Amino acid sequence: MSDLLLVSLGTTRGLRLADAHLVDMLREAGSSVDAVATRIGFTNALRRAYPVNDVVEAIAARRAFVAASRRSRPRAVVFSTTTAALLAGDPGMPFAVWFDSPARLNRPGFASRPLHALERRQLARARVLMPHSPGAIGALPVGSAPTVLVPPPIPVAPPPGDTREPFAIGYTPDPKAKGLALLCAAWERAELPGARLVIAGIPRERAVEFLARRGARLPPGAELAGMLPQPSFRDLLSRARVFASAAEWEDFGIAPLEALDRGAVLVGASGGGPFPGLGIARALAPEFVAADREPDSLARALEAAFAASDDRLAEYRVAARVALEPYRPEASVKRLREEVLPALLGAPPR
Repeated sequence: MSDLLLVSLGTTRGLRLADAHLVDMLREAGSSVDAVATRIGFTNALRRAYPVNDVVEAIAARRAFVAASRRSRPRAVVFSTTTAALLAGDPGMPFAVWFDSPARLNRPGFASRPLHALERRQLARARVLMPHSPGAIGALPVGSAPTVLVPPPIPVAPPPGDTREPFAIGYTPDPKAKGLALLCAAWERAELPGARLVIAGIPRERAVEFLARRGARLPPGAELAGMLPQPSFRDLLSRARVFASAAEWEDFGIAPLEALDRGAVLVGASGGGPFPGLGIARALAPEFVAADREPDSLARALEAAFAASDDRLAEYRVAARVALEPYRPEASVKRLREEVLPALLGAPPR
């Protein structure tokens, strides 16, 4: 018998990595944890678009939960994502939901209303909710269970240096959602002599094809770094003056938070989603965040960041590290130990 069973939807590499971090944090907080991965199986052929995708994934998650709970006989369960919890009904034990954004926020529209109803029911039934960010908390439906902030961890990086190289880094693994065309258009309009834009997270050929389909191009001063191993990407973050985000939507966004931690200025276009990094950036230096999604607005924000004095940016880096304290693994472990586990298990963990 284990204290907790984590039901991992795991449909992307990012979700799998985040769930592995959550298991580590729960164990450090003092609980025993079993984890089960969701297997979509033959129903994967039905996954073509939302909201059908959510239903297929929710059915698979329920199947995984039922089988695993019989094996491990947990005292409580944690569903990773609201999708994993949608069809769990009353699981017969206390449960929590760990999520970046509720479906009522990132699955809008008439077709998703049944999902919203199921989600509202499960978020009210839960013993405790574990959203990743303050923005996700603010988007919860009325009547939801109590919340405890538990973000994917941002471990403390080495202290950032004050000497930065004159380049910006963009990260666009999904070129549409991450605004690759907007980023390139803004860079072309910005007056930044001698500065470079390094675009990572996407194969070169895919980026070029995406821009060509939209009648856009890679602007002068921009280069495609392709797919980088994590150490190389983090090295760029530690050297760059700017991390440029043009995302249309961001449910969480680990890369912008890591950029802030490693000393880069976060320049962003206005976008949707909870996106905690953008909120931090606005609080630190609103002039570095574009008011809208027009290329000229983002270009002016880029210019402001490159024109800022070294003293101004040194203060920015210190304030950014302070703003990231709630996202540190130590902070999450403390909240898990003191708030989440007592709520789920009814007593201090072993």
